[in-house]
Amino acid sequence: MAPVTEIILTPIKPDAPADVVASVLDANTQVLLAQPGCLRVRRSPVHEDPSKMRLFVDWASLDQHRAFAADAAVYGPFRAKMGPIVDAGSGAGPRVPPHHAAFTPFPPAVLDVQSSATRAGVTEVLHAYFAPDISEAQRSSVERTMREFVARVEPLAGGGMTGEVALGWTVEDDVQFKGEPCRALVGLLGWTGVDAHVKTREAEGFAEVVSMLRNLEGLKGLEMCHVACTTTERGS
Repeated sequence: MAPVTEIILTPIKPDAPADVVASVLDANTQVLLAQPGCLRVRRSPVHEDPSKMRLFVDWASLDQHRAFAADAAVYGPFRAKMGPIVDAGSGAGPRVPPHHAAFTPFPPAVLDVQSSATRAGVTEVLHAYFAPDISEAQRSSVERTMREFVARVEPLAGGGMTGEVALGWTVEDDVQFKGEPCRALVGLLGWTGVDAHVKTREAEGFAEVVSMLRNLEGLKGLEMCHVACTTTERGS
């Protein structure tokens, strides 16, 4: 099977000490990297809401991730260790089930902001949601439009975009958006900083360009956030 990236959104308890959060995430990162097929783990607070943590876990195959999740002896303690830091309710909302995207290129190095292989200061994470049964032809058309969108935004950014992009459809067709199951195209775009992205969105001509996405046939909605991931590689 093809490699995939597991995408996780974890709400963190507001009273969880930062050192405890870091310790739990560090320990569970090592548990993940010890599993067959786990290649690397990235994590970052969400810029727009630091009470939420985004994790991106690269797996050599979806089956290998599923094998880990099915191993109660390992997965049970892994989940239990997260208990003291995860906010399962309150204003942060319930835990959202993870999903997987098959990114091109793989691995999505645009996420590795602390790696010498990338120039990105932050990564824009964009989800575009569609019906679960979106056809292969429609998916291809959406991807072409997304790539054209990026190409047209770059000149408006005045050097604020790094040129690094990864796109991938979710494996799942039940990714939740406003209570409705969807399939999503996930776009990862490299920016020199959040300010560069904000400035570009205010640039003359951006409203016309972004309409390419907002007017996509069958689009149910868009969600966007920024992350600045720390990456831990297998064997590091």
